[in-house]
Amino acid sequence: MQQNASIKATSRRRSHTLLVSRKWLFALAATALVALAILSLMRVLHFSPHAASPTFNGPLIITKGGTYSGSWESRDSEVPAVEVRTSEPVIIEDSKIRGAGFLIRSQGYGADITVRNTTGHGLPPTPYSDYAKPRRFLAVDVFRNVVVENCYLEKTAGIYLGVEYTGNGSPGQSIKIRYNKVRNITGEVYQGKELVQFVQFNYRGEVPHAEIAWNEVINEPGASAVEDNINIYNSRGTTDSPIRIHNNYIQGAFPNPLHLTEYSGGGILTDSPGTDSLEATAYVKVYENQLVGLGNYCLGIAGGNHIEMHHNQAVVAAQFPDGEPYHFWTSGIWAKDYYKTGNTFNNSMHHNTLAVLGRNRDWRNEIFDSTFAAADEFANSILPDSITRRLEDAEFILWQEKLRDQRINIGPVSTI
Repeated sequence: MQQNASIKATSRRRSHTLLVSRKWLFALAATALVALAILSLMRVLHFSPHAASPTFNGPLIITKGGTYSGSWESRDSEVPAVEVRTSEPVIIEDSKIRGAGFLIRSQGYGADITVRNTTGHGLPPTPYSDYAKPRRFLAVDVFRNVVVENCYLEKTAGIYLGVEYTGNGSPGQSIKIRYNKVRNITGEVYQGKELVQFVQFNYRGEVPHAEIAWNEVINEPGASAVEDNINIYNSRGTTDSPIRIHNNYIQGAFPNPLHLTEYSGGGILTDSPGTDSLEATAYVKVYENQLVGLGNYCLGIAGGNHIEMHHNQAVVAAQFPDGEPYHFWTSGIWAKDYYKTGNTFNNSMHHNTLAVLGRNRDWRNEIFDSTFAAADEFANSILPDSITRRLEDAEFILWQEKLRDQRINIGPVSTI
């Protein structure tokens, strides 16, 4: 009707109508250009137009040291929910963070980051450019100090420390990953997945006083996609202060999709394709951990030197909750100069307690045959008991008793 009325107007009226229409077109075009400019600026500044829900703020960029608390999220895999762009000490505490890509990231700043009493959740990943951006709870490349304590992680890609340690070697400039509760580590990215871990060290330089301890990590079959739960890759402690990985409870490591029969992940692994220099993995102690229901392996040395794994307990019934046996490889402990670089020596695996059924549950597989070639293997105890899921469940009860005895609280200890 409006169109017909316009056609029937006088020529002067028609001329005026066309002039107004053109003005509206110019106005709409200008508005669209401004909107595009704003969107481009937002992307450059790491603000995504679809980043925030009503109860969360959009992405945060930290450029100055201090203590930060809040709720931030990014629904764009290209945009970190929190990005730290300063070398000044930053504390993130009593916070909630969600992301489709990196939850907390620092790149190239010699970071000093402490994250505590904070929850992190992965959101559905979105398309990415240049390279895949898994939902790392914390991803840092150059760092002086990293502390992650009393946090809760769910559906994230864990913690990654890479490239270079630039600290002074003091206890206040080191790595502490302790007292965290973790559910379902997954490397899911848009239309694919990456190999991710609860923790991976992949830095250059020796880090004294480094510790991964008192963490509870539970991965469920079909809901997780983890490679090694803990992987020490070409990273080093020191002679006097080795990297200490102790008193962690790690349950579950499975292929994804779950039906696959091949799986290369597992429990705790030292990995070292580097030469025997400042790049090779060295000076690591792994002790008093509980490893339950893991696929492929529980404890492994694929390379490195001066590595000691002792007094750990591994129980693998190789059986899903529905009673079906695992259809992929399972094993207890192993050591091998996997990369044949000659950097694997002065290692030991001893006084571990093992109860591991092999794939299909019809044989035992606690100690890989050639382990002695890459590590001194002695005084390991193989439980004679029947290995059932009930025996696995008992490990979790022991873990809870251990926490109570030590008066340790895991996960956030304050209301978030």
